[in-house]
Amino acid sequence: MLKEDAYDVAIIGAGIGGYVSAIRCSQLGMRVVLIEKWKVGGVCLNRGCIPTAVLLTTVNLLEKIRRAKDYGILIGSFSADLKGVKARKESIVDRLSQGVRYLLEKNKVDFIEGVGRIKSRNRIFVEREGGKRFVNARSIIIASGSRPRQLPNIPADGIKIITAEDILGLEEVPENIFIIGGGILGVEFAQIFRSLGANVTILEKRENLLPNLDKEVGATLRRILERNGIKIFTRVSSELASVKNDKVNLTFQTDGGKVDATADKVVVAVGRRPNIEDLGLENIGVRLKDGFIEVDRGMKTNVPNIYAVGDVIGGKMFAHAALAEGLIAAENIAGLEREINWRTIPVCIYTTPEIASVGLTEEEAIDLGYKISVGKFPYMANGRALALGEREGFVKVIASEETDEILGVHIIGPDASNIISEATVAMRLECTSEELGRTIHPHPTLSETIMEAALAVFGRAIHV
Repeated sequence: MLKEDAYDVAIIGAGIGGYVSAIRCSQLGMRVVLIEKWKVGGVCLNRGCIPTAVLLTTVNLLEKIRRAKDYGILIGSFSADLKGVKARKESIVDRLSQGVRYLLEKNKVDFIEGVGRIKSRNRIFVEREGGKRFVNARSIIIASGSRPRQLPNIPADGIKIITAEDILGLEEVPENIFIIGGGILGVEFAQIFRSLGANVTILEKRENLLPNLDKEVGATLRRILERNGIKIFTRVSSELASVKNDKVNLTFQTDGGKVDATADKVVVAVGRRPNIEDLGLENIGVRLKDGFIEVDRGMKTNVPNIYAVGDVIGGKMFAHAALAEGLIAAENIAGLEREINWRTIPVCIYTTPEIASVGLTEEEAIDLGYKISVGKFPYMANGRALALGEREGFVKVIASEETDEILGVHIIGPDASNIISEATVAMRLECTSEELGRTIHPHPTLSETIMEAALAVFGRAIHV
């Protein structure tokens, strides 16, 4: 007879959504088990945002060194050591992974390494090395994450045609890289490998880079990338790729006609698909929408005691979204009746300059029926930006013309990923552009750009 354990909550998946829910459930006095078949921390920690952040930090520093003369500093020869970068990346990932395991132990979360399959509303079968067991739980949270989406005409082989996760393991810089996908990962990796010396080309099927963000932000980034030598094709279709003689032969269609090209590596960065197979969802009738698990704003599925968080539910597939959703799922299981506001989840892109956004774009606001007022302020008019040698970009504030409530804030410029938090708080508190513009900001700081953009909604910006 298989061993059975009883818990208040069982969680499938130990990525950020899963382990955060586990810790919060434990804080709320519940007995919790966390089931994971791969690695604690999931994709973000092990093969996603953290390793990518290490690479981006390296190339940002590399670009600063190249521009050292602009700051009055003379530096001799220097070069990047990709093996050394990889070692640093692995050290950081290992340290953070150990930290998560410590937090789970500290919060008395039971951890099972194995594959969890839901057999009924309150029962999970776990297959693991060394045996099988059943776990019984009053509530279940599904946090099984996602994996890179593939293209049928460009089959990844993990060597020449690779995904955005595979590229993190490279120890040498290819001479020519084609990146299929001009979204977040596409532009980040384009900049990384261009800075390391590769010839980089981006292929995007839609009209603009970063098609889900503010059009002006995407257009500004495109100009910067092209100025740095990255080739960009948009409105691309009919991509085909094959490997021959250690090269990738690539064919695609653009407005200018058919293009044949050769690359050392092709990176497929066209989004992610949910890990829903073999979870046993059919055993309990969990409803899907467009292939993702459907949940309400309390992270509840159509099955009363089953919750889902993170990439497996789609929407804004970011680690910080999964964290917020995990907290809400845990607190709803505890009876606290929480809901998420997906509109106030920020988006951050760690290119140089950085990009950050929260809320609605101009197009989205108009489509929803809002009459809008827009304020904009350029970084080149900010003293701290000039001192940093970072004059590219702007801040844009979108407000309702009728109520002046802030509907969206979009930034392209230095430190955008940190500055956006101020805008996120303002939107969460239903702040007006008037209130944000009258908030006293320290000088000289980059955050003054938000204040000035808010003042610009009514044409009152001071320094432009």
